[in-house]
Amino acid sequence: MNKWTITVEEDPETKDLILPLPADMLNQMGWDFGDIIVWEDLGNGSFSLSKKTDDVNKEAPTSVINKQ
Repeated sequence: MNKWTITVEEDPETKDLILPLPADMLNQMGWDFGDIIVWEDLGNGSFSLSKKTDDVNKEAPTSVINKQ
């Protein structure tokens, strides 16, 4: 399992927070630009990211982000 450390960035114009996911992570997870990613707080200082799918029978790849 790969591990990434990603720094949250702020858009200087809108002040929106951005989590720039690296291309190698997107490739490994099978995610692409335009996909909807679900952010879930696991309640223990870590978070789960998974691609939203319309097919309830299809399991989407999940990535866990641990609080540092």
